[in-house]
Amino acid sequence: MKSKGITSSGYGQLRWVILLLSIAVILPTVCLLWFIAAAVRNERLAARQKLINVYGQYIAERNEKREEAEALRIEKINDHWERADGRAEDFFISVIRDRLEKDVMVCEGLVVVNGDGERIFPTLATDTGEAERGDLVFQRAQSLEFVDRNYTEAFSEYSQKARTEDEYIRFKAILGQVRTLVKSGKRREAIRLCREFVFDEKHRDSKGPAGIVFANAHILLANLLIGEEQVNKALLQKTLGQLLFIIDRGRTLPTDQKLFLRNKVYEIARSHPGVNLKSPYDLDHQRISEAEGLSIRVAESYPDMRQFLSWPEGGYQLLDRAGADVYGFRHGLWLIIRSEEQVLSELKEMYKRFESDQVSYRIVSNTGEYICGVGKPEREVFVKSGLGKGFPAWQIELYFKDGDIFESAASKQVALYTWSGALVIILILAAGGFAGRAVGKQIRLNRLKNDFIATVSHELKTPLASMRVLVDTLLEGNYKDQKQATEYLQLTSKENERLSRLIDNFLTFSRMERNKQTFEMMKVSPAAIARDAAEAVGTKFNDGRCKFDISIDENLPEISADHDAMVTVLVNLLDNAYKYSYDDRQIKLRVFTEGGSVCFEVADNGAGMSRRAAKKIFKRFYQVDRSLSRGSGGCGLGLSIVKFIVDAHKGTISVYSKAGKGSTFTVKLPASKHER
Repeated sequence: MKSKGITSSGYGQLRWVILLLSIAVILPTVCLLWFIAAAVRNERLAARQKLINVYGQYIAERNEKREEAEALRIEKINDHWERADGRAEDFFISVIRDRLEKDVMVCEGLVVVNGDGERIFPTLATDTGEAERGDLVFQRAQSLEFVDRNYTEAFSEYSQKARTEDEYIRFKAILGQVRTLVKSGKRREAIRLCREFVFDEKHRDSKGPAGIVFANAHILLANLLIGEEQVNKALLQKTLGQLLFIIDRGRTLPTDQKLFLRNKVYEIARSHPGVNLKSPYDLDHQRISEAEGLSIRVAESYPDMRQFLSWPEGGYQLLDRAGADVYGFRHGLWLIIRSEEQVLSELKEMYKRFESDQVSYRIVSNTGEYICGVGKPEREVFVKSGLGKGFPAWQIELYFKDGDIFESAASKQVALYTWSGALVIILILAAGGFAGRAVGKQIRLNRLKNDFIATVSHELKTPLASMRVLVDTLLEGNYKDQKQATEYLQLTSKENERLSRLIDNFLTFSRMERNKQTFEMMKVSPAAIARDAAEAVGTKFNDGRCKFDISIDENLPEISADHDAMVTVLVNLLDNAYKYSYDDRQIKLRVFTEGGSVCFEVADNGAGMSRRAAKKIFKRFYQVDRSLSRGSGGCGLGLSIVKFIVDAHKGTISVYSKAGKGSTFTVKLPASKHER
């Protein structure tokens, strides 16, 4: 019973190798991609938490800095209160003149109460009730002046009241006299009377309601003076200067009255160049006036200040009765007043980083009212935090501006992971590719060597078998005559020559593989090389079935070469031309010069080859026809040996071929440099 043996062609091995290499590449690649995806997810989560911590820490630092500024504000106010020694007006002015860092005002207004909740600053003219008493006393005189316009009777009525001992009534009566004189056309008398009253030294110490009337008399005199055709600027400056002294030094006028008078003084001074006023508060006039105005507005809006004693200390609250732009901050017996503009300015300064960052912020009060920042956020809040002391229950909220800031924050690390992973994957694929290529090359080489062994066996067996048959025939005497015996011996010699050439190629290939092939370079004649090669193939080419032409140019330059090696090159090319040319062989050998090189050209009219085959014929073991039954012999080493020798001579070899039209091989070697 016979059994069939199944042998691998090499392609099956290659499939298994490719499969194993694919697993070795794909499995690490998939694992690496999974790791990168997990790392990217973790990086995004880490970036989210990191940013939350960073922004939370930043808010905490800002809150701490703002609380330090608030503590400094309270400390400064305490210092001013101690220095004022209970004088509320001095306390107010010193606080308003003081500054915090970056010229920020300590506050923009103050309300001070005593332990019973009674307001002691700012004071208002309506607090005394003297105006109502004056209206009753001057009822008839005012009716004559304003209703009947009987200025003479009115003047007489005011003159009668001016003789009273009550200072407040007497002062109001004098002003009534001045008014009626003006209305009667007696302006100069009115100025004289008002001037005598204003500059009477005994009136300067007047306090209370009488002091208010006395101060108003200065404004009346100033208005009379500026109404003259020729303004007495010296008298006007004296009048306004004395009034400023009363306002700034007297401390007897209500706050609202002082504010009115001070503004009036500066209004008149600004409209009359040359009137120079000097006051210790000139530089702060605007700020002090604004602070007094804000304090008065709050005092008028909240007549009963005792409610402030029930407020928790250290927190801003909106004073809505005084307007939507005023906040109060209670500390002890003080109500520190700050404008919405300054509060928001400080908050914006504290959190200004968010205005240029990738997030936006929003601050809401304890009632949920929008304070500043983004009005209508379009995204979900990702950080919410309190504002700390001073703003109880106020919140700051952070939102994304564009897209996911966590994605942006993680993008650099993600990009690093991605590029690193991509680089590793590329390296894995490249290594796999190189390994696959190397293994594939080795498999192909093994297959070629197997084919080579089969070819060698076939090529060696054929001449040996022929020689054995011929020798056995001669030994047995199975020949007709000496001529036939000679023919058998010639055939044996021919097969022996073929076998020797085949063995020489094997030995040359072996030396090439072991890098043992050496060449003896010397100056040689290209013509001599060509003639020796032609002589070596002469017996074969002169059998009557081949037309062999040799063309050698004259005056060829010498070349630096190994003579025998170059003869081998031409013999192999000529032998190939003979093998692959069939009926009517026409083979040509030309030697000529071209561009400083010596060219050896072998042309035939044989089978030719395709362009694809022409690119591979110089590879070792390659044969166009690999079948053992092919018509031409050989083992695919001849042209690879030719290429090796030509490369060693720093030359080039090229082939031009068309299927069915023949082939032309051209070897170019550089001419000797010393050739002339």
